[in-house]
Amino acid sequence: MRKIRLLSLLLVAALLLQNADAALTYLPYSSYYQGRSYFDDSDTGVKGRVEFAVYDTGGAYGNEWANATGFDVPGGNDRYIYAYQIFNDTGSTAIERFTMWADDGHVLNVNNMGNQDPRDLDNPFIPLCVESNAWGDNGSGEQIWWEFNGGTLVAGKDSWFLIFRSSGKRTSGAYAMEPVNNIIPIPNPEPCTLALLGLGGAMVFRKRRNSVKSC
Repeated sequence: MRKIRLLSLLLVAALLLQNADAALTYLPYSSYYQGRSYFDDSDTGVKGRVEFAVYDTGGAYGNEWANATGFDVPGGNDRYIYAYQIFNDTGSTAIERFTMWADDGHVLNVNNMGNQDPRDLDNPFIPLCVESNAWGDNGSGEQIWWEFNGGTLVAGKDSWFLIFRSSGKRTSGAYAMEPVNNIIPIPNPEPCTLALLGLGGAMVFRKRRNSVKSC
């Protein structure tokens, strides 16, 4: 009887942890594409996850991003809005930069980058957010990145929304979370292949590489 009670308590605890994890999702719902990717690099000590979504502003439900947040992403008539939020797990090394790049020479076709505060949304929980104070690309359209305010996204905190707008649909790419003083982006191990610039649908393991979907 004690074993049954213990197993029941463990099951309840597991469900509560799953619900707590699900509650830490702030991106607005997308009927077009949405998901998450977990990141764990034993070499640098970085552990975290990426929440991501693509919003089709010309879809059947209109501009779901603007409808949910009350603001839009600049970029002319570019149809797709790409949004990411980075979570740094407790016990992880501080993160300095989030980098994404395309596979096979595919151009990301980014026309506007930036970040927006998820606290603008009507969330039941106010996250401890770190603003991105810098972003850019390598000039060829094959790589883009965000650097966090103060140089670090410390463990237990999460980023503001990282966003860009593009005319391109999602295709295959990769991403990395880089620790402080590790400026060179290095693909890291992640058991996911994701349908988005940095993130996930089909599960494929690659050593020291996160396959993901990009635009």
